[in-house]
Amino acid sequence: MSEEVKEVKILEKPWVEKYRPQRLNDIVGQAHIVRRLKHYAKTGSMPHLLFAGPPGTGKTTSALALARELFGEHWKHNFLELNASVSKDTPILVRLNGRIIRTTFAELDKIYFDGNDGDVAYKDAPNLEVLTVDENYRVKWARVSKIIRHRVPVILRVHLEGGGKLELTGNHSVMVLTENGLETVKASELTEGTILLSFTANLEGFLDVLDLSEYRIKESARTRAFENLPVGEELSYMLGLYAAEGAVGFKGKTSGQVIYTLGNHEDELINRVRAFAENLGISLYENDVGSAFDRSRKSAHQLRFLNTQLARFFEDSFYDGNGRRAVNKRIPGFVFEFPVPERIAFLKGIADGDGTGEWGSVIRVSSVSKDLLIDTVWLARVSGIDASLFEREARLIWKGGMKWSKAELLPAEPIARMLMAIENAIEGNWRYEFRHQLYEGKKRVRKATLRKVLGMVNKGKLDEKGRRILETLRKLAETDLHALTVRKVELVEYNDFVYDVSVPGNEMFFAGEIPVLLHNSDERGINVIREKVKEFARTKPIGGASFKIIFLDEADALTQDAQQALRRTMEMFSNNVRFILSCNYSSKIIEPIQSRCAIFRFRPLNNEDIAKRILYIAENEGLDLTEDGLQALLYVAEGDLRRAINVLQAAAALDTKITDENVFLVASRARPEDVRQMMQLALEGNFLKAREKLREILLKQGLSGEDVLIQMHKEVFNLTIPEDRKVALADKIGEYNFRLVEGANEMIQLEALLAQFTLMGK
Repeated sequence: MSEEVKEVKILEKPWVEKYRPQRLNDIVGQAHIVRRLKHYAKTGSMPHLLFAGPPGTGKTTSALALARELFGEHWKHNFLELNASVSKDTPILVRLNGRIIRTTFAELDKIYFDGNDGDVAYKDAPNLEVLTVDENYRVKWARVSKIIRHRVPVILRVHLEGGGKLELTGNHSVMVLTENGLETVKASELTEGTILLSFTANLEGFLDVLDLSEYRIKESARTRAFENLPVGEELSYMLGLYAAEGAVGFKGKTSGQVIYTLGNHEDELINRVRAFAENLGISLYENDVGSAFDRSRKSAHQLRFLNTQLARFFEDSFYDGNGRRAVNKRIPGFVFEFPVPERIAFLKGIADGDGTGEWGSVIRVSSVSKDLLIDTVWLARVSGIDASLFEREARLIWKGGMKWSKAELLPAEPIARMLMAIENAIEGNWRYEFRHQLYEGKKRVRKATLRKVLGMVNKGKLDEKGRRILETLRKLAETDLHALTVRKVELVEYNDFVYDVSVPGNEMFFAGEIPVLLHNSDERGINVIREKVKEFARTKPIGGASFKIIFLDEADALTQDAQQALRRTMEMFSNNVRFILSCNYSSKIIEPIQSRCAIFRFRPLNNEDIAKRILYIAENEGLDLTEDGLQALLYVAEGDLRRAINVLQAAAALDTKITDENVFLVASRARPEDVRQMMQLALEGNFLKAREKLREILLKQGLSGEDVLIQMHKEVFNLTIPEDRKVALADKIGEYNFRLVEGANEMIQLEALLAQFTLMGK
């Protein structure tokens, strides 16, 4: 098997989903629970259920298997699962306190969360807006009610056509187009070729003046001071050119310069910058300089705006706060607020500085700043220009610029199905227009082709259902949305926070390096309980079932208000809905809900059950699982089968031979013997060797300080020392863990802990 084929096999689908048991009989390690659930499946009757226990012990699998056995082929229509989230580095365009910024969830975390928030937290976000779509499939801004975060061990990395990626949990839903309109698909079900939805739109902007009063300086005969700068296409162009070719410099605190560096041959650009400086009424100094590759050859020309106020403004606006290097450049948030012509002028400035190609056809913008390229993609897309992201390059594509421009493409299959449903009213050969899609397997169709077919429809021949379909097709023919294909899906270790936002009454938002339409997934707030759950609960079950099931994962993260709303909903719809609540800690569920549920307590799986399943997966995937590799998987799993499977899949991406070495590598764990040896050296009084071992674990094996402390706590009880000393050492580990959580330097604290071990060992 070639390396390329092997990689596709490994990454085609998360193994947690691929090998998830489909029937109750296949569930391992929870025999007492399976017996009770099989009784419900046999009788077709059940109460509300509460599944409590550690992660990875079968709670979600049991709920899904029960639904399949209760409802058969109709189980998906009678089962609603609530949960989701995206990674901390996921790009998103937001409006915060009325000002637009292209940011990430990691940056939003700094605004809304603090050190007192736990692993699962909900915060009100009344000052936050995100991009979504309206009922006409047009992009618009919508208010967020809450921002949510929680920790997960692994995520999916979805690679998109046209570059860029999206990182999210397997149970996060993305939006897809079907003949029924926009519907959700779980990320774990995505495969190569799945068609997602992105957008290209002309969003209005109204910022007409840039306020520079914050950077005010004293005006003199030689230095002009600005209260503001009127926004126009020339200013916008020069700001874009700065993003590509500009820099700032300072001599002391009172002498700042804005510097444009252009090629000596770029006479038109040089003259344009000169004219801009003259129109601003500021002093300009020019000189020839060498290139970065040959400083002896004066191949570049610098134009220096001698104005400290502008230098401070540009420094504050065009960089990410980590220095004034090119790699730290960003597009200022205020540019996204410009009117559309000014935004396009800004992009033209970037293109003339760092771009190649033909404006109005295809432009390739190069930069060492990935954030600048992502900003460029988002700015282009809200300005009506299709854009893609590649390694060190953003690509702007106009209609007709390339035959594969995506902004004009829609998913073909659902549209063809809708046309088939109204075929009797189409007075023309629509199948000829769709011949490539119907007979050659092309997955996308141009909006222009759909508009042409819609011109053949005789509305007078349509019944009410047909008219609704026609209305949907007309919206799609003019939509801001377009088709985006998944190239590859891979599973990656994560062990960090993931995030989500609640968009009441809409349930969708755009995020990603290339914007992708995601399902709004505040699945534990009061609005979801009041609206989404009630909407699902009001409809009748399908297929002759007497009730439907709502599965609410991480129910212990429900707010108190949401739990009270849930209690009332359980009472109102008990005749046709059963709830299955899943949680790690049943004590966090209010007593009125607990009393309405039959409680199932899931216990950590024993090593024998995990080993049996892991060996089965390894055999099916053609892996050589060594005994040391198996023991390492059992060690990192700690009773969590999901973690064991995820680590196995991640290790398989490195090599088909699974050893303890690659298991500990992908699991971000140190070898247990290394941790024990480090502690033993410290207890024996050999602090310097223990410190050397610590640095090897932290630096060479890439572990965090908190990871090391967790393993030290686990291994301290395996040391051959008296019990009272184990207790004292565990107490010290807890103390230093608290210090790290509070933000102390991890190297200093861990070395101090080893020093404590050395003193206690004497």
